[in-house]
Amino acid sequence: MSHHCCRHLSLFEQLERDADRDALESAGAIERGADGSRGFQMPGDAPRWSRPRPFAVEALRAEVTLDLATRSVEGDATLRVRRIDTAARELALDAIDFELHEVLLDDEAATHRYDGRVLTIEVASEAREHSVRVRYRATPRRGLYFVTATKPLTRPDPSALPTEVWSQGQDEDNRCWLPLADHPGERMSTEIIARVPRGWFALSNGTLESHGPDGEHERFHWRQSTPHAPYLITLACGRFDSSHAKHGELPVDYYVPVGRGGDIARSLGDTPKMIALFEQRLGTKFPWDKYAQVVVHDFIFGGMENTSATTLYDRALLDERAAIDVDMASLVAHELAHQWFGDLVTCRDWSHAWLNEGFATYCEHLWREHADGEDDYLLGLEHDQDVYLDEDRDRYRRPIVTNVWSKPIDIFDRHLYQKGGLVLHSLRRHLGDDAFFRGLSHYLATMRGKSAETRDLHRALEDATGRSLEAFFDQWITRAGHPALEISSDHADGILKVTVAQTQAQRDGSGLFVFALPLRVITDEGTDEITLEVTRARETFAIKSAKAPKMVLVDPGSHVLGTVDNRLSTALLSEQLASAPTAQPRWRAARALAKRNEPKAQKALTTALTKDAFWGVR
Repeated sequence: MSHHCCRHLSLFEQLERDADRDALESAGAIERGADGSRGFQMPGDAPRWSRPRPFAVEALRAEVTLDLATRSVEGDATLRVRRIDTAARELALDAIDFELHEVLLDDEAATHRYDGRVLTIEVASEAREHSVRVRYRATPRRGLYFVTATKPLTRPDPSALPTEVWSQGQDEDNRCWLPLADHPGERMSTEIIARVPRGWFALSNGTLESHGPDGEHERFHWRQSTPHAPYLITLACGRFDSSHAKHGELPVDYYVPVGRGGDIARSLGDTPKMIALFEQRLGTKFPWDKYAQVVVHDFIFGGMENTSATTLYDRALLDERAAIDVDMASLVAHELAHQWFGDLVTCRDWSHAWLNEGFATYCEHLWREHADGEDDYLLGLEHDQDVYLDEDRDRYRRPIVTNVWSKPIDIFDRHLYQKGGLVLHSLRRHLGDDAFFRGLSHYLATMRGKSAETRDLHRALEDATGRSLEAFFDQWITRAGHPALEISSDHADGILKVTVAQTQAQRDGSGLFVFALPLRVITDEGTDEITLEVTRARETFAIKSAKAPKMVLVDPGSHVLGTVDNRLSTALLSEQLASAPTAQPRWRAARALAKRNEPKAQKALTTALTKDAFWGVR
């Protein structure tokens, strides 16, 4: 099983930031909490607030000509802007290191100033709408990447990588090759006209309006009529093999490096089935004119969910041998899910980016549940919990939603992706399937084409289900951490006593979580489904059970995010490993027994290793 995310800090950046964190902690600049966890905030990190928005950019039309020799673009961009603040007299556009040729306001030379990062244009007129035209040259260091032919270090033959040019806008890098109001809370329609070398193909958002020769170039004109966020603008250019399918009337297109067309079906061929599943589960049709996936060389992340046109790294293509051990379904499902969560509804600012990434991560599991069944679904969640817990233990602890960071990329971490997805699973268990998916459909309908904060999801779910979710969102989204449970049991005189201790909770009750903990008690007389309402740091529940239990299965559906130190008897755990009707209690029993240096535990593990029916337990 392989998990691929859109983007995290690079390993180098992560190690560098963690080394800084270690040094600051040693110097006393970072303190650990009472529970031993290390905080996320570093000295100099400050709250991030949405910036003023006196003008809204409603449309962008940009014509760019690639200059491969200098790794530059000649650009001609026209923006239609709408005044929001009647008193505003300046329009600010993000533009990094441009060589400006001309700046026009309503077809006349504009008074402006430029500091290499922000282009500020004086708008003396009080008209409601204006047209801004910027002619420029950009040699981007980020945002648009020129991958030129170079001899690969990993191959002895002299073959070379083909030349390609592709963009990567998230977090805020499209400003390096386009003049923009480059913030996730902005939405605009876009037209990208790309002039590329003859024989190349250029992919961008939306519908291909025209294509043909233009002097020494090929000219591709793409139009994305429905507004979307600036970071989702894409351009991918090069020579590709292609394949085309459909989901109903929706075009589903694939573009891959020349010679790799035979790997498309094996690697990406489930895309139409995934679209059908997500439409059914989310109660929302695929929201864009097409869905394309383009595979490029040297891409800096696993994938990027540009509106209607996802970019994937070249390892997404599997040959027959690689496909034996690697599955790209998680990556494909993740980026596809963003077309709803992130593209159709976009986080208002990066502090709420879990509304993009947590949902896309959870949709990986929805596909796995559909394709492989409940056991694989829960095992995928267990793996994600392990990844989140590693970060929480070894690096830092933070709330899922926080506006304190240095750069946006800092919060694209395991709390945002994996914990975000796990919380959505817990919410599904809390509400039940019908209410959960009905609530998601209402959220997408209510916020369609808008920018969302976490409270928008909260309100939409409450409106759709009639349930109060304030405590849930406060506990799992706004607060940091998770329950660390210690479970033990005893049976005597027809009473089963189950003790639940939250070891993370302090004596004064701080760090305490309140939640429902499902319990399945199996005896010779049958099975009882019980829910323990956990409200204290330590409490013992008395359950009538005339017969001694054969198994006491704690949270068999993984309702509760957190750790479980299972201190049930070796006999109970051995029976659980051997006979639990679903796989999740069996692998959790295996984990608990592995900590016990007892012959009976070792025997149970040896038997399960060779005989358990589910690969994940083995």
